[in-house]
Amino acid sequence: MLSDRDYMRPGGPRYMSDEGSILKPLLWLNVIVFVVCQFGAFGSRFQDLLVLHPWYIRHGEIWRLGSYMFAHGGLFHILFNMWGLYLFGQLVERALGPRRFLNLYLCSGLLGGLAWMAANWSGEFYAKCLLNNGYITRMLGPVTANELGAILREADLTVYSVTGGVVGASGAVFGVMVAAAMTFPNVQMALLFPPVVMKLRTMVICYAVIEVWQSFDQSSSVAHLAHLGGALGGFLYMRRLSQGGSRGLWPSLTAWLGRLRRRWRARGFKVIPGGGSGVGDGGVPYSAAAVDRVLEKLSREGYGALNDEEQEILRAASEQLKNRRSR
Repeated sequence: MLSDRDYMRPGGPRYMSDEGSILKPLLWLNVIVFVVCQFGAFGSRFQDLLVLHPWYIRHGEIWRLGSYMFAHGGLFHILFNMWGLYLFGQLVERALGPRRFLNLYLCSGLLGGLAWMAANWSGEFYAKCLLNNGYITRMLGPVTANELGAILREADLTVYSVTGGVVGASGAVFGVMVAAAMTFPNVQMALLFPPVVMKLRTMVICYAVIEVWQSFDQSSSVAHLAHLGGALGGFLYMRRLSQGGSRGLWPSLTAWLGRLRRRWRARGFKVIPGGGSGVGDGGVPYSAAAVDRVLEKLSREGYGALNDEEQEILRAASEQLKNRRSR
């Protein structure tokens, strides 16, 4: 249960005062990006660089999986999202701390974007294209990505922008809202409309049911699947925390390297593959202490920081461990 986790005990988390808050920077970043996008042609082009759409991802613009959640399509869009982020984010950040809260926000937004992309990967859209002289525009559509690719191979055109993409922090906000409901299920809150007081858990369930129902409306311009994907991301992240999985990718990797280093120490490793002469295949001598130093550097600086001699030590040590396991 979440209630028995360290960050759920009475008195709140013990590390909040040391780490500060990430909620306000997130709010400000969303607002600043929205304001920049209002500056005429420059703002419009800037927002085009942030929009998430399968066409862009197909062509390697992976950053859009993160950038889309900081752009918004209008004033009411950003107002409602920032209101939700502030309202629920205060509760969640106070419970999880800023680093975990940021991970939650990003993971929810990412899964929301992926969910929307999966549903729209082969859908039709309009594409604004430029003749290769750069002056004449032409709107093509509705076309699928494969159809547009075939047209571009035959015509002297370059895609300038596409319609039907998704922007907004809604997926991330839904993840934060789910996290709040899992952390404080019995907190009483009131909706803006209708103004009914209910438990936070009940409120989130109602929102989820409405989103599922509206996701079947093909005429809706709202990315309901992004909302549901974000909610799923928040649920999975909190479940992972409740099971003790609070580490991120890099901390998990360094922890694994630490376990590997301790294993070498316990084995008292000294023998080198290829006859026990104390040298690797590349003629580099090493011992348990040398392996320790290489693993320490690897966990601290990454594989790219190792020189040729250190890489040879790591390779030979790995080979010996495999040989011992196979005996």
